[in-house]
Amino acid sequence: MPVREPREVSLRVPATCRPKAARDREKHELSESIEEYTEGIFRLQEEMEVVSTGDIARYMTVSPASVTTMLKRLVEFGLIEHTPYQGVRLTPKGEELSVALLRKHRLVERMLVDFLELPWEDVHDLACKLEHYLTEEVADRIARALNYPTTCPHGNPIDARAQDSARRLSDTTVGEELIVARISDERIEFLTYVLEIGLIPHTRIQVQARTPFGDVMTLKVDGKDVPMAIGRDVAGSIWVFSAEDETSSI
Repeated sequence: MPVREPREVSLRVPATCRPKAARDREKHELSESIEEYTEGIFRLQEEMEVVSTGDIARYMTVSPASVTTMLKRLVEFGLIEHTPYQGVRLTPKGEELSVALLRKHRLVERMLVDFLELPWEDVHDLACKLEHYLTEEVADRIARALNYPTTCPHGNPIDARAQDSARRLSDTTVGEELIVARISDERIEFLTYVLEIGLIPHTRIQVQARTPFGDVMTLKVDGKDVPMAIGRDVAGSIWVFSAEDETSSI
């Protein structure tokens, strides 16, 4: 068989698309993990005054030992302050990183739902992956293309530092007329459930009753003929505005 002469190939794969060495791959995965932990701690700080190692382990679904190892790295990067037995707190640098990641995450969710028409309840996990690869310039272009939305499809603010008058549904009283503002639990199972029962942003509801024990709430939901009952776990992840405050940004 004749030996072919080597020939010049003008086509080249961009550097970012070339196979990476194992060391580079591990470095990237570690960077992504650091971002996930930092963002997770930010989300937990919004829910509780003191964030413990156990809270992070439950949120990330990992072992406490894995959390302890990662916290050491986060301290090295200047992203958190960690005092044993006194909890974890993001530094200003950690907060800046988290706010930037959440902005990208929520813009991606909005793009996936509004432009690509992907299911409302099914975009959170994909956005979790894509947020790590977007530059600020790309995020800015997405925001401009979407006409600068203020919330993700689940009602959470694009600017994670934005404040409003929303409160948990679990903190409301019988007789109140309300408007759903946002859903803070974005697991696909939870989003699928609230979509099925109609408790999505902008929906009007009224608290008709709640039990003295077990804290089950009975709600009248716009568009539903029959009142529905939900437990405290569900009500705690649904945030609402008073219907009297309809001018609020939702």
